[in-house]
Amino acid sequence: MHVDGFRFDLAATLTREIYEVGTLATFFDIIHQDPVLSNVKLIAEPWDLGQGGYQVGQFPLLWSEWNGKYRDEIRNFWRGQNSTLASFAYRFTGSSDLYEISGRKPNASINFITAHDGFTLADLVSYNEKYNEVNGENNNDGEIYNCSWNCGKEGKTNNPEVLALREQQKRNFLTTLMLSQGVPMILGGDETGRSQQGNNNGYCQDNDISWFNWDLTKVDQNFLSFT
Repeated sequence: MHVDGFRFDLAATLTREIYEVGTLATFFDIIHQDPVLSNVKLIAEPWDLGQGGYQVGQFPLLWSEWNGKYRDEIRNFWRGQNSTLASFAYRFTGSSDLYEISGRKPNASINFITAHDGFTLADLVSYNEKYNEVNGENNNDGEIYNCSWNCGKEGKTNNPEVLALREQQKRNFLTTLMLSQGVPMILGGDETGRSQQGNNNGYCQDNDISWFNWDLTKVDQNFLSFT
């Protein structure tokens, strides 16, 4: 079918046998011994919602991983958190602290700043808090720890200094992503400044919150041409 490979959502769940996550799980044996699957791209979202489910850097050979540490530490670096330079250097150079011990190369790291879960890039630089009230769960859903920074003003603004800083921050993130060792992953719509108006859990909406707006403004067009 000309499929290059597979990305496994909440992949840590598949490695739980009785309770704990394990790199010697039967799931891996089955995949690694299959004559077809063992030769395609295997990408894990290396966490689930259970205890001990965050397994970034713990998957075996043949596997690449969504690098959640890359996401958080690059975000923290560019919003000016203290003591982040060493972490930034590890992530920028392929996260050898996570992958070298298992014999994996930098291409095991799927680097990303944003994904379908969480803030879009435009919202990452525009909101300190999430605004999910429209989801009908009293803003209790969605990630709280977003490592975001509104650049001095929460949400929409006409302040030219804040807007200029936000555009610079977008470029900082995308340039870092494209120059980092590893495999870059870009969320669709970030290249055109798509916003969900501070909603970081928009999957349940049957409306335009996650639509792409192809009627680009001049600002959007300039941003697109840069990327």
